[in-house]
Amino acid sequence: MKELNYKKHVILLIAISAAIRSLLAIVINLGGEEAYYWTFALFPELGSFDQPPMVGWFIQLFTNNLALRGEFFLRLSSIATGCANIWIIYIIGRRIKGEAAGFYSALLYSFSFYLSLVAGLFILPEGPQTFFYLLSLYFLLEGLIPRDKNCAESRMLCRMALVLAGLFIGFATLSKFSSILLWLGVAVYAISNDRSLFKRSELYLAALVTLISLFPVLLWNLNNDFLGVEYLAGTMKLSGGLNLQAFLKGIFIPFLINNPVNLYIILKSLRAHSKSPFISKEHFSLLLSLSLPIIVVSTVFSLVSESFIYATSLGIIPFIIIAGSWLSTIHVKSKNLLDIKALRMSLYLFATVVIIGLTHQNTGILNHLFTAKKEGYPIGRNDFTLDRYGMKTISYEFKKIRDIDIATGRISAHSYIIEFDYKKAALKDYYLARPNNTFVKTWGPLSKVRKYKWITSKQGGIKLGESVYYVHSSRDGKDGIEFGHSNFKKVEVAKVIYLKKLGKPVIRYTIYRFKNLINDPSKSD
Repeated sequence: MKELNYKKHVILLIAISAAIRSLLAIVINLGGEEAYYWTFALFPELGSFDQPPMVGWFIQLFTNNLALRGEFFLRLSSIATGCANIWIIYIIGRRIKGEAAGFYSALLYSFSFYLSLVAGLFILPEGPQTFFYLLSLYFLLEGLIPRDKNCAESRMLCRMALVLAGLFIGFATLSKFSSILLWLGVAVYAISNDRSLFKRSELYLAALVTLISLFPVLLWNLNNDFLGVEYLAGTMKLSGGLNLQAFLKGIFIPFLINNPVNLYIILKSLRAHSKSPFISKEHFSLLLSLSLPIIVVSTVFSLVSESFIYATSLGIIPFIIIAGSWLSTIHVKSKNLLDIKALRMSLYLFATVVIIGLTHQNTGILNHLFTAKKEGYPIGRNDFTLDRYGMKTISYEFKKIRDIDIATGRISAHSYIIEFDYKKAALKDYYLARPNNTFVKTWGPLSKVRKYKWITSKQGGIKLGESVYYVHSSRDGKDGIEFGHSNFKKVEVAKVIYLKKLGKPVIRYTIYRFKNLINDPSKSD
């Protein structure tokens, strides 16, 4: 039988994946988290209070410093790195077990909700992090396990590869701090499998390169009283007690977002390897060492902070390579590359969830699942998908109100939108403020408004006597409205807007005018 051209099929997989993710990027509105990272490009810094700066730099690079506008271009960096990631994991699988292993690793990667959509579509730190993580994984493989131990050229390439791995671990850490756990994996591998690694000078040079690459974050913290370090330390404090809910999330969320069928295939592959090894002991040990420490540490730390919940998913990637290698051994070569039942089930689950989610987002076919039975319960409170729905409609209505208000002298042309949460602030900044030549300022503690503390200061701060707009959603609490009554001389309802799906209202927005600030914000934070 003619040998299959797996490389050709991987390229086809990349093309299909890119087309699907590009379409989704166009039709799905930004979420609050994504809009927040847009501000990292809008107000670029060497570091930030809560996240490293790489995601903002990627957005700047792929949008020509925000000259290219719209959801597609903002997400282009994630789409591009997502395509590159499929190719890199194919190369890694090919290096370990051959072309077929690389192909099946790429398939499993593409069927993961987290790796394909969270990291490969949305504007999140996971986009650049996963890209640099996979590059780190490849060069660690090349640096720690030589292709030919008796070849001087191969040994030289190993030294160079290890230093490059250190550089890419640094870049991954500049994307998300949890990437530094890769070095823990290297240490575990060296201790358990090859202690001679501790005698290699290039290992320490690689670690030094990682530290040097973190200089931008260090410099930002030096100039900002180490607020970023203080924030990270605060996320891991035990003073608040153990967070059992976050711990359970740390177990179940990675299970769901990495595709449960994929995890079933991974478990089957581990069981098969224990009975009859299908990859070398060195490769298997390295992949386990780069996986288990990340999963264990992330899961344990989720007891005290929700910040580590998604870090577990990075540890799944080496297991995907093991599973891909196993699938290549049980696959009977034929024209049907998906003749393995579990693999087909993984594809069906992925496609079904995406189609149902997209359909509900636009039509509300699952509204009955989110509708509260209690009388007086806020409309849309339970439906998290509404955060991405209808913001362009609200922007259109807001523009009409603001234009009339300014023309009639009801409010100043210097008025802006006030918010109290960084995600909501960023979402309204992107969809309401910037298109209508105004901006968003926040009021509240640093933990609630995050980067908007600096953004508000750069935009002149909040001053006594100012009048502002507040856009309230029925999914929000009443704190913002109560704030208006407590701190402004007058509160007016400008308009109430209902957004509908299938002819039924699913969420209510109320646009308020808060007129004449009477309390000094600098004395209340």
